[in-house]
Amino acid sequence: MAEFNALQRAYRATDGWVHLVIRTDVEWRRLRDMLGEAALADHMWDHHERHPADGEAYLPEFQLHITDDPRFETAESRLAHASELSSVISAAFRNRTQREWADLLEARGVPYEIRAPAHR
Repeated sequence: MAEFNALQRAYRATDGWVHLVIRTDVEWRRLRDMLGEAALADHMWDHHERHPADGEAYLPEFQLHITDDPRFETAESRLAHASELSSVISAAFRNRTQREWADLLEARGVPYEIRAPAHR
C-alpha cells in the first residue's frame, strides 16, 4: 500500500475540489508560503481593527505554523506527518473558491488541477 501524501491529493474548496500535485521541496515551499500569506490576509481582512497603527508586522496567534514546524521540514517528515499536514491544508482550502485557489497557485507556480465541482 502506498504511503498517504498530503501534497498529492484533492482538497475541497467552497465550490469544488483542487488537486495538489506537489513533488519537490521547492513546490512545497511555494505552497507553504502561499498558505501562510493567505491565512494572514484572511485574518487581516476580518480583524483589521486589531492591527498596529504604526505598521509593525502582525502575526496572529492562529497563523499557519508550518514554516518552522519540524514535522513538515523534509519530504520524509511530511510523509510521516501527512495526516497533520492534510488537516492544515484542508482547513485553509475551505475558505476560497476553486478559481481563487487557482489564481493563487498559478501566481506562485504551485502545480495543481481543478476537479469537477463537488455538487452540481
